[in-house]
Amino acid sequence: VIRTFEGVQTGTGHGVHVGEVPIGTTPTDSGYQLKDGTRGGTYTTDMHGGTVDGGSLFTRSTDSWGDGLPSNRESAAVDAHFGVAATWDFYKNTFGRAGIRGDGAGASSRVHFGSGYRNAFWDDYCFCMSFGDGDSNTHPVTSVDVAGHEMTHGVTAATAGLMYAGESGGLNEATSDILGIMVEFYADLPADTPDYLIGEKIDIRGDGSPLRSMDKPSKDGRSADYWRRGVGGIDVHYSSGVANHFFYLLSEGSGAKTVNGVAYDSPTYDHSTLSGIGRDKAAAIWYRALTAYMTSTTDYAAARTATLHAAEDLYGAGSGEYTAVAAAWSAVNVGAAQPAAPALTQPGDQVTALGTAVDLLVPAVGGSGAPTYTADSLPAGLSIDAATGRITGTPGTAGSTTVTVTATFPSGATASTTFTWAVTDGTGPCPSAQLIGNAGFESGAAQPWTATPGTVDTDRGQASHGGSWKAWLDGYGSGHTD
Repeated sequence: VIRTFEGVQTGTGHGVHVGEVPIGTTPTDSGYQLKDGTRGGTYTTDMHGGTVDGGSLFTRSTDSWGDGLPSNRESAAVDAHFGVAATWDFYKNTFGRAGIRGDGAGASSRVHFGSGYRNAFWDDYCFCMSFGDGDSNTHPVTSVDVAGHEMTHGVTAATAGLMYAGESGGLNEATSDILGIMVEFYADLPADTPDYLIGEKIDIRGDGSPLRSMDKPSKDGRSADYWRRGVGGIDVHYSSGVANHFFYLLSEGSGAKTVNGVAYDSPTYDHSTLSGIGRDKAAAIWYRALTAYMTSTTDYAAARTATLHAAEDLYGAGSGEYTAVAAAWSAVNVGAAQPAAPALTQPGDQVTALGTAVDLLVPAVGGSGAPTYTADSLPAGLSIDAATGRITGTPGTAGSTTVTVTATFPSGATASTTFTWAVTDGTGPCPSAQLIGNAGFESGAAQPWTATPGTVDTDRGQASHGGSWKAWLDGYGSGHTD
């Protein structure tokens, strides 16, 4: 199934932000109610400036609602009613999710909440959305991305349950931004061209700027473009920038480009150049991670792991999508980019005295599934464990051989490494050899070394001796242990 949509739509609405749209209503003996029986019974009420009850259900004699002006109380109701329906349709038709909790129950919307209230929010207790009317009660906070954002808080509460504090709180906010803009792209309204901007229609600052920009979150002067120590200590609406930036880079890639008439220019922490995999794949990975792998305490490092698991589930561990997820996280300073293909750690040339026991591990980095290891031209008396890549035994004959170790993965992908193995009996000169394993760290991993997180990196602020990778020890301007 490429795409489906609900075809039972009876009313016509004229919203402040959504323009003219079809909306789901229910006929009565005297006219119509702003209640949608095709989407779990979702309905919209007028709070009349109140904050403590459910408000009154919108009704009218004809099935044409609002006139597009804030002065007409039905116009904001059309925005909200359509936004809730668009969010329902997005989750149902994209992910097969029936409603916020996945149980087919529809949520209600309360418009004209409070007086001059410059916000909107989701409330799990009433299972409802509330929308304020903004400054002077003339700027309703009812755009479709706001509806998608706020209702996604309900989806998060019903799945991962991300705590609204620390890095988990930033991920909670980012999830609503990410899937909120996906609702906007799904609705694809002429009156609200889809973009990677959050809240650009509601003009909450009064200067025409959006609340947040995903390509470079720091445009707002407060949001974080990249992960850093302590990012979880700032307001969750600003620490969310790390994940928002990740999602944009994964979707569209880095650098300058124009999407739907909006210009973007997205930088990367590691100065890498990225190509996006498309927002639909990126959203599928995020939703899978949210619903299958994230928990209440997931932080950014764990979110990287969760999205990599999700990419492996959906597209395979050796896929371009999997590699793109790793690279996009690296581009916002969360972990290192993974090798594009599986690789074997280079152990360096080996020199062993005759009759001395050997225990050498040649591990694989990357790849999908457990590989099978083989080795050619090992010195007599040595063998390799096919399951682990560990070479053991005691050499019984002096001489020098060129050894090739190969790892074969279930997908058919292979990786190999070659080195010299000299067995000496003390009667001749010692062969020249590199005795340091993984001397340049070019695999992107530490093995056979061990390292604290972040020690092996590609940060161009301190260049590597050769290639791209290095192990950066200390250099923090204070006492530090690596």
